[in-house]
Amino acid sequence: MAAAPVALDRAAAGNVVVTAGRRLARALRSQYALRARARGRELWPTPAILPWEAWIESLWEAALYAGVMLPARLDEDQELLVWQRVLEEAPQAGELLDLPATAEAARDSWNLMHAWRVDRRALEAQAGEDTRAFLEWALRFERRSESEGWLEAARRPDYLAERLHALRLPAAVTLAGFDEFTPQQKRFLGACQSAGVEIENLEPPAAPPGRAVRVAFPDRAQEWEAAARWARGLIERGEARTVGVVVPDLERVRGPLEGIFTRILEPEALLPAATPRRRCFNITAAPPLASAPVVRAALLALELDRARNPIARAGALLRSPFLAGAEAERGARALLEGQLREWGVWEVSVLDLRRWCREARRPCPLLRRALRAWSQLDCSLPERQRPGAWSRDFSRLLQKLGWPGERALSSEEHQAAAAFNELLERLARLDTVADGISRGDALGLLRRMAARTPHQPESEPAPVQVLGVLEAAGLRFDALWIAGLDDETWPRPSRPDSFLPLALQRALGLPHASPERELEFARRATRRLLASAARIVASRPLCEEDRPLGPSPLIRELPEVRAEDLGLAEGPDYIRIQAAARRSESFQDPCGPALGPDAWSRGGSRVFQYQALCPFRAFAELRLGAKAPEFPEPGLPPQDRGLAVHAALEHFWGEVGTRQRLCELSEQELAETLERAARAALERLEGRRGKLPGGFAELERRRLARLLRDWLELERERPPFRVLRREWERRIELAGIRADLKIDRVDQLADGRELILDYKTGRCSVKNWEGERPEDPQLPLYAVTYEGMPVGVAFARLKKGNLGFSGLADGCEPAPGIASGDLAARLAEWRATLERLAARFREGRAEVDPKKGDETCRTCRLWPLCRVHQAELSASEGEEEEAE
Repeated sequence: MAAAPVALDRAAAGNVVVTAGRRLARALRSQYALRARARGRELWPTPAILPWEAWIESLWEAALYAGVMLPARLDEDQELLVWQRVLEEAPQAGELLDLPATAEAARDSWNLMHAWRVDRRALEAQAGEDTRAFLEWALRFERRSESEGWLEAARRPDYLAERLHALRLPAAVTLAGFDEFTPQQKRFLGACQSAGVEIENLEPPAAPPGRAVRVAFPDRAQEWEAAARWARGLIERGEARTVGVVVPDLERVRGPLEGIFTRILEPEALLPAATPRRRCFNITAAPPLASAPVVRAALLALELDRARNPIARAGALLRSPFLAGAEAERGARALLEGQLREWGVWEVSVLDLRRWCREARRPCPLLRRALRAWSQLDCSLPERQRPGAWSRDFSRLLQKLGWPGERALSSEEHQAAAAFNELLERLARLDTVADGISRGDALGLLRRMAARTPHQPESEPAPVQVLGVLEAAGLRFDALWIAGLDDETWPRPSRPDSFLPLALQRALGLPHASPERELEFARRATRRLLASAARIVASRPLCEEDRPLGPSPLIRELPEVRAEDLGLAEGPDYIRIQAAARRSESFQDPCGPALGPDAWSRGGSRVFQYQALCPFRAFAELRLGAKAPEFPEPGLPPQDRGLAVHAALEHFWGEVGTRQRLCELSEQELAETLERAARAALERLEGRRGKLPGGFAELERRRLARLLRDWLELERERPPFRVLRREWERRIELAGIRADLKIDRVDQLADGRELILDYKTGRCSVKNWEGERPEDPQLPLYAVTYEGMPVGVAFARLKKGNLGFSGLADGCEPAPGIASGDLAARLAEWRATLERLAARFREGRAEVDPKKGDETCRTCRLWPLCRVHQAELSASEGEEEEAE
């Protein structure tokens, strides 16, 4: 990437060189240094090469040193906060959905109004409702600024223009990279000329004919890939040292475009354990500082709340590598998050989190110590204070949590952490315009500042530069690719300002006000770009989704070529190489290691259920311990509600014991017994998952008591029985599978025979006991491993609106809904089926074979591990290849 040599000559002659953008200024300074070194110099005066905004600021500093009385400068953060305060006090405040966003829009309109010297009376003459509101806000902003002695960036050039006579100005100023000047800039430059400054504007050279071509590609992704391969080919063949790639709307497409350029230009970075190295391409559209992982962690840590933290926030902190002890306790913290999710915890206090750090299966003492230090400081903080005080306390809170972590930061992480510390300093500077604010407001300000602050880690110059249209102004390259030049993208669609009258914007020719204005700008930019390199390719996609696209009218005169004529590189694409290698070595292995003869199987009856539903799920969950994370929601999840029902019935029948005693209970006694059972169930549940909020606990207690009362009406209709066993834990062995089971309930009937019951609060059906792959073999397993022959097995459905029994009994009907049949014959069938499933599990059979396809997969969240959908796609592709 080169800069205009004339500008370098002017800088060497002592001129101040003012550029249209920061990138051109940086490129000129770099080229100036290279030229000085080439001439044998070791030291040289720093050239005065500045972007426009920095030049204005340098003149402002010069005026201060000269003793000129000037207002206090408002930086961007301070100005936006003043606008926000103005809007909060405006009559329309209640109608504005997003005050910070509206403040930014109003600031932009204010800047546009002054840059293009829009007359206030003209605005008032054409004002609609939005413009009148804006003018009212602008008047309040102006009066507040004047009363406080503030001046924002929009009015500083005009303020300086009237005081240039008091300054020591440069003899000559050279302007570089400007496509156009605003009326405010023209007025300022005119004032400089009147003060004796020689002004020179460097116009871009005319493009010689015949060195630019155009080419089309099926879509944008293939267009970007071709641009990357073209740049790679030129660099590898030594045909260019600097290659530019200009992409309109670069900020919007940065993510996917960076992925493609990395794959083509730096494929080794995608390999496992790749080490950082010098980048060979650079994308100028910097992402926001808030997107840097170390900054995300800091903002997340500052959101930590003493009383209430959603599990997503708590989990992110547990997984963060940027807190105290993160490396030493990485595994323990991951297990703790999984445990909290498994328990259905959807909100956690810092106190509970500290307790769990101590009581977890693998404790986290370092995190617990950090949380204790954080809590002590957090309790001492006031409710309101100035932004500077919040900045100091935010830094202290992060220090207590050990941010940015114990491991050495990479260069990129270190730069991002340093930028965040600068952000805290910017927050402190808001003391100029703000009094006491709440902690939430201070954190909101910090978040918005991080979101609008671009951050690009510093790196050495790269041979390939990916730029936006404006950033390429004034730069020269050995070769240049201009992408996205279709008839929808270039010229860009008009985007008028929100608050200024549209007719006035178009009459004054304001930027983005009309299609004609965008066409004029695109013409100038295209002319400049076509003069920026000796070799130029202008490209476009043929379609966007399903819409066909034509070439931009500004490149139709260029000769069209084919992609094959551009010399695109075919360098290593490691992703495709690895994929090809995997295909060539692919084989199916449906078995894992067999179970040892003395092994116990975790999962109980799920061994048989999962083996029937999908062998891979049984192997992955019950042998490998694989489990998808839970995503708790407010209230009790279905699993915990079911556990509460089990616990309440266990407690109730522990007190009552028999149907006869149930029938003898008075209404008052029944209500009191149900109340005790519900409370005992919730206490047991809270001991496992943490305290429920008071409102939820009371609602669940009432729901539980009502459900049990309705259920007990059905129990009263049964023949006499007594509850023999409750939540009965057993250890069984079947066909070499040893497992622990828990039978919800066993009733003893009047004739002494025993009925096995299984509580269900969700869907259940006796049809799920049938076939070679039964979907719910739990009760059949209980029956075939029972000591002696039970009289029957049945579901007890405790689902609101669908209460009842369903099952099978041997020649009797022990409860309404339980069918009479030949249980002995069914037991023989079930035993044979379960023994087959046990044998397959013991052998390690682990085929990805869901019984009912997608319907089975919906209840299993291991598809990222088994890749069932990818396997189906590969199989269909293989069938197509064979057909061909």
